[in-house]
Amino acid sequence: MAATHASDEAGHAVAVHNRDGRSALVISCDHASANLPEEYAGLGLPASELKRHIAWDIGALGVCEHLSALLDAPLLHTVVSRLLLDVNRDPGAHDSIPLASEDTPIPGNRDLSLEQRAQRQQRFYAPYHDAIAALVRDRLAAGRAIALIAVHSFTPEFKGIARPWHVGVLSHLDRRMAEPLLRALREDTGLEVGDNQPYAPSDGVYHTLDRHAEAHGRPCVMIELRNDLIRDAAGQQAWAERLAPLLQHVSEDATAAGGAGAHR
Repeated sequence: MAATHASDEAGHAVAVHNRDGRSALVISCDHASANLPEEYAGLGLPASELKRHIAWDIGALGVCEHLSALLDAPLLHTVVSRLLLDVNRDPGAHDSIPLASEDTPIPGNRDLSLEQRAQRQQRFYAPYHDAIAALVRDRLAAGRAIALIAVHSFTPEFKGIARPWHVGVLSHLDRRMAEPLLRALREDTGLEVGDNQPYAPSDGVYHTLDRHAEAHGRPCVMIELRNDLIRDAAGQQAWAERLAPLLQHVSEDATAAGGAGAHR
């Protein structure tokens, strides 16, 4: 799948796939990559740490790429690790540039100046969100309805606490897509489905959708997949094939019944 990139003087910040896809859905993958540009010297971490979930959402991009193809939907995703800056956090949030992730300190994020923090925001946060805003703006200008989905993954265990859910459906005030998606997923009695589990917007994880969808009355939903289920290509494809028809249905219903929000 060909991608275009928005970039700054030092490299790419966001990739955009299938920009002209016909679906009303716009897919974002905020934590798609574990990549760290060379000049950041691995943030002082051994290479093995960058393979862990602390650096990226394992498997999420593969699911998104399959969804983009199955739904003919545009996909935007980051191309650097969230350890540099988490684009799914308000830039003013204390964990926008984390000093630690899970129990792992991030040496390269200690004692950053305000200028260094601002440089990362300009280099990584701004191009990503500008690209989403521009794509949404162009599609609305063409008279197209919009619904946004964000795909993330989570660990089976966090700080010693097991997470039994196979999939979580996250939503804030707008439940137009979440409610029917939860009902559809729960029809499979073999699935453990979380409603705002293992995270919720109150944990600060809904920034991208708040900014580009909920603040404008546009339908939106976040999907969290347990990463042991999507570590390989077969799992990523299977979950995309499970989710695609459900997302197609709930997005069509939400944009049809959503009034002005889905069209502005």
